[in-house]
Amino acid sequence: MGKLILTAGLCLLMTSMASSYKLVCYYTSWSNYRTGEGKLTPSDVDPFQCTHLIFAFASINYDNELIPGDQRDIESYKTFNGLKDRNPDLKTLLAVGGQTFCKSQFRSMASTKAKRDRFIKSSIQLLRNYGFDGINLDWQFPTNSRRKFTWLCKELLRAFSKEAEETGSPRLLVTSAVSASKGIIDESYEMAKIANYLDFLNVMTYNFHGFWDSVTGHHSPLDQRTADDQLNTAFAMKYWQDQGVPAEKLILGLAAFGRTFTLSTTSSGVGAPISNVGKAGPYTMEAGSLSYYEVCLALEGKQIEWITDQKVPYGVAGDQWIGFDNKESIDAKVKHVKDNNLGGVFVWSLDHDDFNGNFCKQENTPLSATCVVFWCPERLPTSAKERMMGIIPSQMTLTLFTNVPTEFPIPRSVRVP
Repeated sequence: MGKLILTAGLCLLMTSMASSYKLVCYYTSWSNYRTGEGKLTPSDVDPFQCTHLIFAFASINYDNELIPGDQRDIESYKTFNGLKDRNPDLKTLLAVGGQTFCKSQFRSMASTKAKRDRFIKSSIQLLRNYGFDGINLDWQFPTNSRRKFTWLCKELLRAFSKEAEETGSPRLLVTSAVSASKGIIDESYEMAKIANYLDFLNVMTYNFHGFWDSVTGHHSPLDQRTADDQLNTAFAMKYWQDQGVPAEKLILGLAAFGRTFTLSTTSSGVGAPISNVGKAGPYTMEAGSLSYYEVCLALEGKQIEWITDQKVPYGVAGDQWIGFDNKESIDAKVKHVKDNNLGGVFVWSLDHDDFNGNFCKQENTPLSATCVVFWCPERLPTSAKERMMGIIPSQMTLTLFTNVPTEFPIPRSVRVP
């Protein structure tokens, strides 16, 4: 078996030219303000790691205009979009909303044609002024406003298309983050209709379990357990397809964070009783959630258990139960995307992955890098000349084996899109 050393940047660059798979990565504005090794600035992001980068989050003011979430974000916008100077094939988008955003503001903006028009006009202006390639709607969730959400998507596409015709610029992309919960999906979306207006949909296939539960459960399982018929990734992705959304527009969500619980007894398996959410990590500092690199810290030297039917791992450290994704579970999910002809994956979020490779004893951003390796052609030459010219970020290397088999052995952060 031949062995190649290649960079994730070159691998993704070559793959993106040969396939339509998307690797969409969210960057969170607040990660710029963490301290120490938890800090990730826009300039730290590898522009070759993902096909699309999404900056989270912008806001909506009381005049129904799209505005930066924080005035400090304006400088970050410039650096973020400057990544395209190094990789012109990269697409950047601006996400608006998020879980903590006031949903009444979204509802108010979408309530009338005049308000939607004002939002759309301001969106075009902001996106063009700072060099974004599109918008990512993160309305959680448009329950009781599903028809108005459809109108918003339709009118955004129409306005973006008209602006592109008039200016000769590429059309701005219209995308959305959407729920993976059947109940919320049914109440919030006219699924087949919005698929006509959205370039792609990021299905948030995580947070199936969390602080609202009384027992442990993995928050991002690929497949079902007997009692969790609909609380899994495979069901959610198929349900969106069954409602008329083309598979190639569906982007499967990958969580670079784990959900944690505090156990109340000595029982520590799936379904064990809990007394509370888990303790906050030293960098993200959010109870009930740990970044992947904080998971590596918490479980160093501990036994990792594998939930066979759901294809995801968990670990226990004292009274802390941690359900998370690792390279093996990401492999299984990316294979699911390929087997079902889905559009790709998105990662929430780059700052939760081990972006410097300092904690998990793997490469930089090992979870998103796993997706890159899976979709790589079997043989890619590495050019020393390209490294010297700065085309490839040479500090990020991966090991790829040629003759890759087609079958692979599978041995609420409060701020999520």
